[in-house]
Amino acid sequence: MTKIMRQTPSIATTPVVLLTSVDQSLSGVTARDLSLDAQLVKPARSSHLLETIVTAVQKHRHAGAGSAPAVRAEEAPKVRAPAVEAAPRAVADPSPLPSPSLPAPRPDDGSHGVDILVAEDNEVNQLVFSQILGETPYSFEIVGNGRLAVEAFRSKNPRMILMDVSMPEMNGLEATGAIRADEAQGTADRVPIVGVTAHALKGDRER
Repeated sequence: MTKIMRQTPSIATTPVVLLTSVDQSLSGVTARDLSLDAQLVKPARSSHLLETIVTAVQKHRHAGAGSAPAVRAEEAPKVRAPAVEAAPRAVADPSPLPSPSLPAPRPDDGSHGVDILVAEDNEVNQLVFSQILGETPYSFEIVGNGRLAVEAFRSKNPRMILMDVSMPEMNGLEATGAIRADEAQGTADRVPIVGVTAHALKGDRER
């Protein structure tokens, strides 16, 4: 089937992930000729499947319409997921999840431009946050790095911030420090900040 796809111009560059029942090597000539993007051994966890799909799509998006060398899924760059176990399943599983009971948003006195500010640079995690928060009555805005998070804090005065720890330009810890510095000067009320990270090493919580 993959060989037929590669010989069909309209779908020749479509990313292909090989699903096998046994761990078979992708180092053979045939695999390279077919430009397989990754291999997964069944049964695959939904989070691992999601990571592999996103990596394959992003690789083709950035590289353009050309064949890419085959790689094993475990060799592909990992996509960080929010530190919420249900988040990957919320994207991979099309069945709706039960909505928890949420308190209604507090009346807006005009001082808050948004209820929740999300600082997250990963496209997949941004989608996860959008889907989860879109099911709530709260307004939210997503920014892609720590510098933009500080700017949005100053302009939007959010009620709460979900802060990714690892981001470009300014990481979540640096952005949080800048926000707390503003608060210490009396220019803003203290906002709750929740750190979101895939790291679970000793000392991460203390940081």
